[in-house]
Amino acid sequence: MTQTLESMVISEEDVEKLVDEEDLWAVLVWNDDVNTFAHVIKALIEILNHSLARAEQLADRIHTAGKAVVALRPKEEAAVVVRRFHGRGIQATMER
Repeated sequence: MTQTLESMVISEEDVEKLVDEEDLWAVLVWNDDVNTFAHVIKALIEILNHSLARAEQLADRIHTAGKAVVALRPKEEAAVVVRRFHGRGIQATMER
């Protein structure tokens, strides 16, 4: 079962430990003038299993800030997620 930040509270210490031990990469989705909110929301739900409410929140952040971190994953998983977004015509990158 995938848990989101909305469904649980993680201490800063636990987050730092997780990041240090897991070598997690941030998956970023970028705003563009081509993709609709509905398309981006659907991709966030289908690719990352985000809830509708979380996907809508992220889509709004992508639109207003120009980009948003949509997931933290080990490097290989992050690369797969980025390719899946690209397959839907959505610009995504990954950063350490």
